Amino acid sequence: MPYKAIILDVDGTLVAHGEPSARPAVAEMVRRVQALGVKVVIATGRTYYAMNTSILGGIKPDYAVCANGAQVLDDAGRLLASGDFTPEEMYALVDYFEDFDYPLAFAFSDSYYVYVEFEKMREFYKAVTGHSEFVLDGEDQERHLQDMPFGAFGILPPEAVEGFGARYGHLGLQFVPYHPGYYDINRAGVNKAVGVKKLMELTGWKAEELLSMGDNENDIPLMQLVGRSYCMANGTEAAKAAASAIAPPVTEAGVAAALQKEFFPHEL
Repeated sequence: MPYKAIILDVDGTLVAHGEPSARPAVAEMVRRVQALGVKVVIATGRTYYAMNTSILGGIKPDYAVCANGAQVLDDAGRLLASGDFTPEEMYALVDYFEDFDYPLAFAFSDSYYVYVEFEKMREFYKAVTGHSEFVLDGEDQERHLQDMPFGAFGILPPEAVEGFGARYGHLGLQFVPYHPGYYDINRAGVNKAVGVKKLMELTGWKAEELLSMGDNENDIPLMQLVGRSYCMANGTEAAKAAASAIAPPVTEAGVAAALQKEFFPHEL
């Protein structure tokens, strides 16, 4: 086989924005590739519990790289690696978002807890993902006393990101746009490629043996790491420039089309 693993983003790649799950044709093609012995890795900005729902349309990944690389898990959801926020990093985010009433959620081991503007954040998740059951009210700001979060998500205007940098830039936190004004927030040095490199250490995979598909800025480090990468036609211009090839848009089951070209070209 040309590849030992395929690495797939979720939102905008496997699943169209606003749709409840991966389309049947996409899920079926992923399963066909998996049946060849190729491992399936989901690499997403989502947490494991937000990814491990009907959103995947029945796809059962062998590994998951979640929260943009902050956590790596096996097929049973067992944690293989995790990079948690420090108290200083977490408190800086809370301080800044509270000053301006910007919605802020932290990803903990069991759910997202919204520390600032809970109702606004819950409505966002409900509208965009169709899933708000794992978005909990954390405005008492006590959840981190049990364990620290490994990711964050904030809603704020782009100019406010610059304001955060002016005040707390020494922390090196990364604001990765999900959409303009909506940001996954990662620790310095955390990205999907870092998570996949941890998997490579565990499995012995080489970069040239991996194929990835994504659509956004948070997919770029991974696109630059692997042997071959696809950006969806609906992806950002920066992601398209970083990819080896362009797949049809997610609304046209682009993942299925690209996988068929790579693994079953005789059927075309």
